[in-house]
Amino acid sequence: MGNFLARKVIYAAAAVMLGSAFCQPAVAAPAVGPTAVIDGVPYVGAELRKQYDYDYSGCKNPDGTTPNGYTAEWLRDGVALPPDRQGEVLKLVPADLGHRMSLRVHPSTPAEPNCPDETRVSPDTAPVKASSRAMGWTNRGNFEPMGRTTDGKLILYPRTYTYIPGSCEGACPRYFGEWDEPVQVGQGWDAMGIVFSPGDFDGDGYNDLLATDATGKLFLYPGDGDGGWKDRRQVGQGWNIFDSIVGPGDFDGDGYNDVLARDAAGDLYLYPGDGEGGWLPRTKVGQGWQVMDKIITGGDMNGDGPVEVFARDRNGYISIYRADGEGGWESSAVVSGGWGAFSDIAGLGSFAHQPYNNLFAVNGNGDLVTYSTGASTGVLWGPYGPVGTGWNVFRELL
Repeated sequence: MGNFLARKVIYAAAAVMLGSAFCQPAVAAPAVGPTAVIDGVPYVGAELRKQYDYDYSGCKNPDGTTPNGYTAEWLRDGVALPPDRQGEVLKLVPADLGHRMSLRVHPSTPAEPNCPDETRVSPDTAPVKASSRAMGWTNRGNFEPMGRTTDGKLILYPRTYTYIPGSCEGACPRYFGEWDEPVQVGQGWDAMGIVFSPGDFDGDGYNDLLATDATGKLFLYPGDGDGGWKDRRQVGQGWNIFDSIVGPGDFDGDGYNDVLARDAAGDLYLYPGDGEGGWLPRTKVGQGWQVMDKIITGGDMNGDGPVEVFARDRNGYISIYRADGEGGWESSAVVSGGWGAFSDIAGLGSFAHQPYNNLFAVNGNGDLVTYSTGASTGVLWGPYGPVGTGWNVFRELL
């Protein structure tokens, strides 16, 4: 295991992997014209950053920070946040859950040359949701894979992203990512049956694990936000009737993370989380799912809010199921074949720190490769990479 921990994951530049999706122009507010915009995704644990479009290009500081000539303040539901939460970066916290964030830009008096001379407000974000699996394990809002080995160890791959400011007149604002050293964060997990992450299940802002034991008891392992765990507690029993249990994120649109479970007959059930580590009444949301040998939860794959679920059938074809954000399905479609070649497929977040999540797969050589959807979820582009080697030591990615 020592050699495994020493093996560095191969880094592949996201600009090569994801092409032009890595550099996107800022979007202007439709009501007031060019204004400040927000970079980031509205999930607890995420970091939002200030951006400024072309209308502010004449008064930017050389380093891309808040320019001379105006100030921008963070708002929650239209009300300014307290001074200790103002700055270039806004870290979303559990108190922000369900609220909409925006930026208000005030010009100086008198206005600096080449700067807008009126107060402007950015478009609101969507309501902030509970931390999703894409926010990682170390409270940095990052893509951070975790895997369970066949001998029951949990290995975490933290990742550090550096924000590079800019504007789309030259270089777009972007993130450069580098792998940290892998860290063992658990052992003895071979005693558990199904293990998966629902994202933040208990409402503390940190991502968690859920796991079944041999008797069908379901346990919550609360994350501590530093790659470790708080004391586990039982949150269910009788879960051994299910042969697949996954965490799609917020499936029903209430902001809290949920669970999907399939029984041996192929019926699929939604177990809505209550945001505090418990459950709301379950509902049946599908049947005939016994034809699938793997259910993959990608989270929000195209940045539109509702989550997407993928499923691979026993012939190696993968299909996409788009949630409607209200506890049901909007549409489904077969995407492509050949996915039986992968030993594992998982949705772990965004490799390039974008609003669009990726799918990750382990091929026959043990390479970790990525697939991207961009703004459309009808096509999966890839594979890109590899972004890591030796991943066939894992029983599954979490």
